[in-house]
Amino acid sequence: MADPTLSEVLAQARCVVCVGQGGVGKTSTSAALAIEAARQGRRTAVLTIDPARRLANALGLPEIGNIEREVPKAAFEAAGLEAPEGKLTALMLDIKQAWDEVVDSYHPDPERKQRLLQNRLYEAMSSALAGSQEYMAMEKLYQLSTRTEDRLDVIILDTPPANHAVDFLEAPSRMLDALDNDATRWLLEPYERRRGIASRIFDAGSGLFIRTISRFTGTELLEDLAELLSGFQGMFQGFRDRAAAVRTILAAADTSFVVVSTPSESGLVDARAFRDRLRERQLRVGSVVLNRATPAPFLAGEAPAPEALARALASTPELAARLEALAMERAEEALAHREAAEELALETEGCAVVAVPQLPRDVHDLEGLERLRQGLFAPPPQR
Repeated sequence: MADPTLSEVLAQARCVVCVGQGGVGKTSTSAALAIEAARQGRRTAVLTIDPARRLANALGLPEIGNIEREVPKAAFEAAGLEAPEGKLTALMLDIKQAWDEVVDSYHPDPERKQRLLQNRLYEAMSSALAGSQEYMAMEKLYQLSTRTEDRLDVIILDTPPANHAVDFLEAPSRMLDALDNDATRWLLEPYERRRGIASRIFDAGSGLFIRTISRFTGTELLEDLAELLSGFQGMFQGFRDRAAAVRTILAAADTSFVVVSTPSESGLVDARAFRDRLRERQLRVGSVVLNRATPAPFLAGEAPAPEALARALASTPELAARLEALAMERAEEALAHREAAEELALETEGCAVVAVPQLPRDVHDLEGLERLRQGLFAPPPQR
């Protein structure tokens, strides 16, 4: 059976997760996939983690944040493009705001909730804690996937840059383990006892250690830390339940991962590593996108004869020879990229491998996204 095309992969998916190293065009690819899904007439949302706000500019929006913004059809028309039939919205993860929304929505104790939101360590923790970005991306994916009003047909998720595919999948669990483990409970015990029976935080047991640490950190900081951890009590099971629900979503038959890389030697190594780690976890790799491939300058990879170039540039035959050499070099590079994509496709059964030609300029507007979309969904080249 023939491998699916990227168009078929997208048409069959409700959730598409783009993964890859930083700087390979993952955010632009996510936006182009979202535009294609909207062109298929589907209600589409794209969620980006890109802090540079490139997606907002490319989609013709003044800004995007934690709340969805619709990409108006007038923006496509202003760019000279046909507007998609389906509704397209975009949002960018604001980690602090996302934390606030989760705490406000799910905290079981109003008093503790307010103390947590006002804790001076909470703001730094909610923005900088390792795994926080990945966890909040999962929380947002859960919200988008489970809402009943304005139900989404497809969600495109642009994940944070990662060295390994499992970073995005494992970071939330590591973050939760850091907040809820034996060590934090040991620190909380004297704090909770002090609050409950008015005993001092530096009593027996852990008190001796905490008293020693406080000489270096200050008692006030330890109090804030203990209150921060105490504020999360009662929320951890909900955190874990929703994380488990997202893992189920990611493993579903209508979820596809798209590995975005480049056709360079190191890029191909990365693409294979991401593909293999995802498949080890029984996750569906729907496509590998090799971005910024060298386009073939001539059909069948053949340069015109030197005489033809010489006739076109009769007064500068030396330039014609140089142009011929450059054209052949580009043709050889294009052929190497094409063969690398074909080899990857042969060893990645059931996966659409797409080599997207290098665009003449960076993607920073709807016109650029449209060119990228056309490159993603163009028919495969004929040999």
